[in-house]
Amino acid sequence: MVDLTKEQKEKKAAWEAKRFDLWILFLHFLAMSVLGFSLFPMIYFFYIVWKFMGAYAVWLKILAFSFSIAFGFFLFGATLIFLCVFTKNIFRFKIAPGLFTIHSKEALGWTGYNCMILVANSAFLDVFRLSPFQILFYRLMGAKIGERVIVNTAGLADLSMLEIGNDVLIGGGVALICHASERGFLKLAPTKIGNNVSIGLGSVIMPDVEIGDGASIAPCSLVPKGMRIPPKGVWGGNPLRDLRAERREALKNE
Repeated sequence: MVDLTKEQKEKKAAWEAKRFDLWILFLHFLAMSVLGFSLFPMIYFFYIVWKFMGAYAVWLKILAFSFSIAFGFFLFGATLIFLCVFTKNIFRFKIAPGLFTIHSKEALGWTGYNCMILVANSAFLDVFRLSPFQILFYRLMGAKIGERVIVNTAGLADLSMLEIGNDVLIGGGVALICHASERGFLKLAPTKIGNNVSIGLGSVIMPDVEIGDGASIAPCSLVPKGMRIPPKGVWGGNPLRDLRAERREALKNE
């Protein structure tokens, strides 16, 4: 491996930074394209309904159009989910565990992958939490999700590195991510949630976390990187602590 001079390193860093900025612009264009194609079936459906109702009274036309908007939004969402997954596969957006520079090719793939997740969540899935569309999309994007899982948040990212067991409840506003930015580097690490786990409202689960079967995370808690929560444990707070141990200690001191 050839060692680069200081000037060559600076030129390489400048080029990678410029490439990253261009990539972000491209992702904006890609997101607009995905949204545009997703809107087409919905708007075309509106056109058909309005044209079909042309001979009817105005109030009836408006009523039919109102219901067509509601149905059309689901049509838009289904198309959007398909196109986000399709775009991810066509451009081969993928993520893998590791430590990468923020402007590296791996980071570019990571931004592209999560761009599709953000578009789907922001434009459709966040409105219809707890719907079958949500779990379907997460699985199609690579997440391993068990049965009877309830996800009441749009705060999931890095889905292909996420594993969730059966009978898991994830509360509203939970952020469950498998990445962290550290001093110019992007760290990606998988997160695993066991069976019968509950994660309370507004909690943040960082990368490289494992939560054992039957464990419970209290609301508004921060589970830091690399944390291993034992089975049937009850943890909460920031910093995170064992709430059962605290309670036992308090009872001893009474």
